[in-house]
Amino acid sequence: MNPMLQNLFRKTGAFFQANAGHTLDEYVGRLRKLLLGAGTPGDLTGQELLGIQVVVALAFPLFWVFVLLHMPGTEFLFAGPMQIVLYLALIAGGFYFPLDNVRTRMKKRHASIMLELPDTLDLLAISVQAGLDFMTAMRRVVEKLKVGPLREDLEQFFKQIELGRPRRDALREMADRAQLTDLNAVVSALVQADRLGASIGPVLLVQSEMLRKRRAQRAEKAAQEAPVKMLMPLLLCIFPAVFIMILGPIFIQMLANASR
Repeated sequence: MNPMLQNLFRKTGAFFQANAGHTLDEYVGRLRKLLLGAGTPGDLTGQELLGIQVVVALAFPLFWVFVLLHMPGTEFLFAGPMQIVLYLALIAGGFYFPLDNVRTRMKKRHASIMLELPDTLDLLAISVQAGLDFMTAMRRVVEKLKVGPLREDLEQFFKQIELGRPRRDALREMADRAQLTDLNAVVSALVQADRLGASIGPVLLVQSEMLRKRRAQRAEKAAQEAPVKMLMPLLLCIFPAVFIMILGPIFIQMLANASR
């Protein structure tokens, strides 16, 4: 991100947070957590994301009013109380637009991790059962992973280990950063096995099997939802064209017969 823009967003967020007292402190904390789940895009902080929301909320009405004024048939939007409703809706839309963008990034990140995690656990289990210790096996697996959210989180885990953090704490921090149920379950199982001194290989195999079943269930659910999601595009785009092709010639023939 441009440093000047980032500085503007930081100052704007700090100004609103400072003048709102403690009202926005909890909200900024939730924004910070949301950014962590999205992989901290652009190295943004919660305060900077708040600044982006405020700036976009102010810019949205200016942009869309300019666009709507140059579109025919939109004069009624600027008449009477409708104008106030329009401005309020545009300000609210601008305020939540950056938030929706971050949430979309987090969902894509979660989908990528959930897709790769079962196979990664399988490789890790095989490496551990082949005689490698857990950390060495994990390093080997990370080297084989393609660049993506899961590899980024695991590399961050190793950085925490290199800084002297205990393995359990680094694992918990990775799970907190990802904010994903599947990864939380894997980390909890690994921490429990480490605390009890149990063998990690069987634990990894059980977790990978469970996650693979969940992945299959999600795929089945998506397949069942596909016809419902296709209904609206069919009604709006395909059916009208089919009706025109079928009924168009009949309608033209009727008009020709009526004009005779």
